[in-house]
Formats: sequence, C-alpha cells, structure tokens
Amino acid sequence: MSSPNPHQHRNFCKRLHIGAFYGLSSEVKSRTKAIGEQKPTKMVRLMPGKRAKQPKLKKKAGVFDVAREAGVSVATVSRAFNLPDLVSDDVRRRVLATAQNLGYAANPAAKALRSRKTHIVGAAIPTLDYAIFAKMINHFQDSFAQHGYMTIVATTGFEHANVFEKVKTLVDRGAEALLLVGAIEDPALVSYLKQPHIPAVTTYSYLPDEIVPCIGFDNYAATQSAMEYLADLGHRNFAMIAGSPKGSDRQRSRIAAYKDFVGSRSLHGAANIIIRNFTIRDGTEAIRAILDKYPETTAVVCNTDVMAFGALSESRRLGIRVPQDISIVGFDDAEYAAQLEPPLTTIAVPAEEMGRLAAEMLHSSLSNGEPPRFVRLDSHLIVRKSACPPRALKQLRLAAAV
Repeated sequence: MSSPNPHQHRNFCKRLHIGAFYGLSSEVKSRTKAIGEQKPTKMVRLMPGKRAKQPKLKKKAGVFDVAREAGVSVATVSRAFNLPDLVSDDVRRRVLATAQNLGYAANPAAKALRSRKTHIVGAAIPTLDYAIFAKMINHFQDSFAQHGYMTIVATTGFEHANVFEKVKTLVDRGAEALLLVGAIEDPALVSYLKQPHIPAVTTYSYLPDEIVPCIGFDNYAATQSAMEYLADLGHRNFAMIAGSPKGSDRQRSRIAAYKDFVGSRSLHGAANIIIRNFTIRDGTEAIRAILDKYPETTAVVCNTDVMAFGALSESRRLGIRVPQDISIVGFDDAEYAAQLEPPLTTIAVPAEEMGRLAAEMLHSSLSNGEPPRFVRLDSHLIVRKSACPPRALKQLRLAAAV
C-alpha cells in the first residue's frame, strides 16, 4: 500500500476519530479508499538551519548593460534615447536593437526630470472656495491642456507668508511654470523667482513695478468707479466691508481707493471700514456692525461678492430694504450675483481672460524662451438693482417734481 500524503493523512485521522464516535460516514469511507490509492509523495527533508534554494530573479537590464553589449559609452546610450540627432544612424540603431534584446526601456520620469520637460505647470492661488478663482484656473488649465500639459493647483490662503512653501512644493513636483495671484511680497519668494530656471506670472493685480510679470486689472481704479457711481446717485454717507489688508495688495488698493474718494469729495465715512474674513457669515456680521455703529450709512461698498451676499441677505432678514433703505455694491461679478434678490450691482473682473493669457504667455516662454509680458486688463461696473438714490434724496426729488 502506498504512503498517503502526510497533510491529508492527518486530516483523515482527525475525521476518523470523530467518525469512530458518531459512526463512519460514507464520505470518510470514500476518502479512506482515495488516500489508500494515492501514489507516494516525495518528501524533502531539510537539515536544521538550512533553507530551500529560491530561484534567482533575472536582473533588470540597465543602461550600463546596454552600453557594454553595444560596445559604446553610457553617454552614447543616453544620447541615442534622448538626443538622437547627436548620434549616427548606425550607432543609434545598434543601441536601440541591443536595448530591445536586453529588455531595457528608458525611464520616462527620470528623463523628464533631467530635461525639466515634465509637462506640468503649477498654480498657487488663495482658495478654490471662490468661483472667481476657480473660473480663472479652469481657463488656465484648459488652455495648457491643449498643449499636453497638466496643471497642479496649490491653495495658499490669503497670507503671503504661505506662498513660498507652496511654490517650492510645486516646483519640486515638477512644475515647469507658475501662475500666482497678487503682488509677491515675501523677499525669499522674490529672490527665488528671480532665478531664470522657471517662468512665472502673477494675476488679479496690475503692478507695473512688480518683479514678476503680471496679468491683471487696476483694483484701485475699479473701486473708484463703484464709488463714482454711488456718488452720482446722490450718496454721501458710505461704509466699506473689506478683507484684511495684511498680505493682500488687492484689499489694500481697494481700501485706499475708498478712503481717497471719500476724502477728495468731502463725503462721510472715510473711517467706516469693517474688516472681516471672506465668507457670507462675515458679510452678515459686518452689515450688522455698520447698522449699529454708523446708522446714517446709505451706501455700502463690499470688496467681494461673497461679503455682499451676506450683507444683502442679512439686511432683508432685519427688515431693511435693499436698495430703498441702503444700497449695496459688490466686487467680482460672481455667477450668482445676477440671481440674488435684488440682483447685485458689482465690479466684473476678467477672470477667464487672465487664466487664458497666463497660459498662452507661459507656454510661449516654455516653447521659445519668450519672457511673459505685463498686461493690463479692464474691469467694469455691472449695474443691476441693488443700488439707487438714497431715500431722503428721492423724497426731495419727488417734492421738487410736484
């Protein structure tokens, strides 16, 4: 009788013991016959402390193997793959044939990093929570995608101190070019971007004296156009809801424009500026503060549509009519601005154009070395229904008409 497989034999004995107590089942009986008919199994006994030999894995061919087999230098192999025009046809064919026979393939990632041709571009922006930034990035990445580039986006918040680390991370990840937002105020980042190894542009501000070329608009002039419109309606008592000027040249420019306009026209409210963060809730809190501290206010200039959204909705909740009791103007012309009740009068900014032009100029710089240019774009006031003449003036005009 042939020897059973040890593992099956142990299982069989265990079940046989159980069967002796409960009565052998037909399955156990059939298994007994099957094990008895098995051919002997060859068993390998290992000496203590020794292991069975494992088959050696075939070593992957490298560039040195190709060079040795083809009878050329490693540098020639590299040129045959990366700079074929510098190698004779005969040598190139021999190198490629040898590489194919050995199963060697050049590492595309390593090649990309060596040549800095990763086809990756980076964008460092304050946030993606605002549709206005997302709109610019969409056009930026869509334009670059037509040339085979992928865009990596890093959010920095609104503090310029955070930008440098994000920029270095983008470059470390292979970004060949950079899109930034606003003035570059960190000296370390300014020094870093002066190096010629990577082209960059900044957006959302037109700053002709900036180190980095910019594609943007004049935030100061844009704010003054809104103030001019409100003053022409007859408003004399103003307030502003603004973001922190720290680390944001855009907010500083808009606040300066507000103060200068009020002062130059001998209007009221130059100091009536409520600083908050850039959320709807901050807009609601800011309008409550204005109504409490400056109840004579008839016109409020908000430095973002998000803030204006909060101010408008909270005014309605408090029973204050917009624009009959108070006029509210925003900034950005977000997609929802026209859908608010009442529709929001606001400054429209060229988000799509900034993204598209940034991509075009950076691609030209990468393709033929043409440096990016400084480009000033236009912003303009969109007049809707959230502003009208102040109530007292309207009453005087009605009385005069009678």
